[in-house]
Amino acid sequence: MEKIKTKGLAAKLGSDLGLRILAVVLAVIIWVILSITQYPTINKTISGVPVTLNLSGTLAEEKGLSALGFKDMTVDVTIEGMNYEIGSYSSNDLTATVDVSSVTKKGTYKLDIDVRSAHSADKVSILSISPETVEVQFDSITSKTFPITASAPNISADEGYSLGNLSCTPAEIEITGAENDLNEIAKVYAVVDKTDSISEETTITANKIVLLDKNDNQLDNELYELPDTELSVFFQIYKKKTGNLKVEFSGVPSGFDLDTLKYELSENPIPILTSDLDDKAEEDITVGTISLSEVDLARQFVFDIPFSTGEISADSINSVTVKFDESGFASKTFDIPKSQFNVINQPVGKKVTFDTAKLTSVTVYGPEDIIDKLTADDLTAQIDLSDVGTGTGSMMKSAVVFSEKYNTVWGFGINEIQVTISNS
Repeated sequence: MEKIKTKGLAAKLGSDLGLRILAVVLAVIIWVILSITQYPTINKTISGVPVTLNLSGTLAEEKGLSALGFKDMTVDVTIEGMNYEIGSYSSNDLTATVDVSSVTKKGTYKLDIDVRSAHSADKVSILSISPETVEVQFDSITSKTFPITASAPNISADEGYSLGNLSCTPAEIEITGAENDLNEIAKVYAVVDKTDSISEETTITANKIVLLDKNDNQLDNELYELPDTELSVFFQIYKKKTGNLKVEFSGVPSGFDLDTLKYELSENPIPILTSDLDDKAEEDITVGTISLSEVDLARQFVFDIPFSTGEISADSINSVTVKFDESGFASKTFDIPKSQFNVINQPVGKKVTFDTAKLTSVTVYGPEDIIDKLTADDLTAQIDLSDVGTGTGSMMKSAVVFSEKYNTVWGFGINEIQVTISNS
């Protein structure tokens, strides 16, 4: 009895399912018939249709042009078609493209936007597009290499130290962009925004790249393709120290009072920066040597400062001028006879004969009170033969003129004595 009931129920359900499927099919047929007969065509507005720009296979591509600054955009499109075809259309059923057929050279173009159905079998008419056009700039894309300047406005040196030149690694980068935009770049900076005070050499990674034009106006980095390269900025540190400058004198006779000469240097002392961070804080530096016979008090002497390796001038002072104080000094001219010639460092076993009878018109400088009473008898002309060696013969030797009686006078200029050296 139970089996008979089960079979009846299944037969009844199977009969209902068939009726239901038949009802759905009939409904669809009726809807299609009504769509064709009662509503054959409709208008429909679809919003947010994405727009694409493709240069593949175009004349613009052949010319090496690229679209600059084109950003994702959408359009609103009103279409007309059969209800049963476009009734369910969405933005995915339409394609919108920029018409680039008119692009043949560099420049900015106002281009039409073309829209069509994504389904080639559907008969769809485009009634309106909003917006209808888009403005696009086209230019040649190229690459150019620029040197990099490091910048760290918020990095300073600790007390007693000074920042040296900053350097960047790599020292240059390649930037890609429109040719016209690349030509706008005048300076490229690798910038460290970090704030710190340092007392030793340090390397810090740059936070950003800043591009400037020739008028120091910042350019928009979005216009360019910058390399994904880490830029390292090296900070050189110098220690500050003081350089006490002085000069030395040559050709000074024994016993001469150098304190008689009053002179000054145009810069003294000077601040120095040294890369030796363990160096002492103060240093005496001899800038040069002055021959006493070249001093006439009016002449000035210029010397380059001999900085040690790793040192530079903090104030860009690389030379100094030596000036003498002429006040209280005078000069007088004398003839010095052979009897007042003298030899030092005479070679052993050698005989020296003075061939010059006298030195004439020898100018002597000294304090006014000494010059007033100085006579030729107070002067000596002395030659040094330490460089002669074992040689013999006649030669000219420069004499140092001085006074054994007054140790504050000196002879000026070149005063040469001819001597003959022979074996004794």
